[in-house]
Amino acid sequence: MISFQSLPFKASLSGLILLFFATTPADAAPVQVGIAATVVGDVRRSNATIRKAVKIPRRQRLAWGDMLATRKKSKLQILLLDRSTLTIGSNARLAINRFVYDPGKERSFGATVSKGAFRFMSGRKSAKSSASVGSSVGTIGIRGTALDGVVGKEAVQIAKKEPFLDGVKGDKDSAMLVVLRGPGPNRSGDLDIGLAEVSAAGKTVTLDQPILAAYIPRPGAQPIGPFPLSASGLSKLQDLLAPSVTSAGKSGLLGKLLPAAVIGVGIGLLLPGGDEECVDSNATGACH
Repeated sequence: MISFQSLPFKASLSGLILLFFATTPADAAPVQVGIAATVVGDVRRSNATIRKAVKIPRRQRLAWGDMLATRKKSKLQILLLDRSTLTIGSNARLAINRFVYDPGKERSFGATVSKGAFRFMSGRKSAKSSASVGSSVGTIGIRGTALDGVVGKEAVQIAKKEPFLDGVKGDKDSAMLVVLRGPGPNRSGDLDIGLAEVSAAGKTVTLDQPILAAYIPRPGAQPIGPFPLSASGLSKLQDLLAPSVTSAGKSGLLGKLLPAAVIGVGIGLLLPGGDEECVDSNATGACH
């Protein structure tokens, strides 16, 4: 399981309302978190109301408590209200656990990914925003950057061919591989210089340069790294997320891995008013 969290929340009344909703799921109305900006193949959604998973279309509004699953040759990209994006590849499972957003102040997003590949890309710049990713084997703290990861058998398959991980045995159900995609000091685009901190079993590994990676092979194990992920490993992870995108080497990595179709994905689709913000939502998921 993977969860995203943020810094302590200090907000206006609207933000406090969202915080109340986000921390009391059983008693609160659904809180909109964003939309399905890209849907490829068979992507399904379930929640406390929709017990049997149903296929979702592009532009489907998503809310706290939604559980999402992709099947073979499928992909989902979620555009969050704060302009962050979260993408999962084929045969992946994700649950949205938490979302608190107060424009211009602090924001918090939480999710779990039980298997498959994922990409998290930070949205609008904010000094009071961070995310953390946690799984059954460890946690990842993310600040202002783009990060790729994979949980399960694909993580083990990639790790087996990494020279730095020679002889390391991983658990095919829970192993997690994480790589910082960017940006580093020579950044391009709107992302801040960022980093990721991978923690497990009392040890933290810091990823502060593109292509630096960390690997947690099984529950109870400390993270291994940082180490530069090989070109082959990068290519395999990229294929899990976007098979049609040309694999990138070390040069110009961020721009190639995050093409315009991803970076500029339909902000106008997010809300009826285009760029207007949605601070709160009612039971139907409509902004007001």
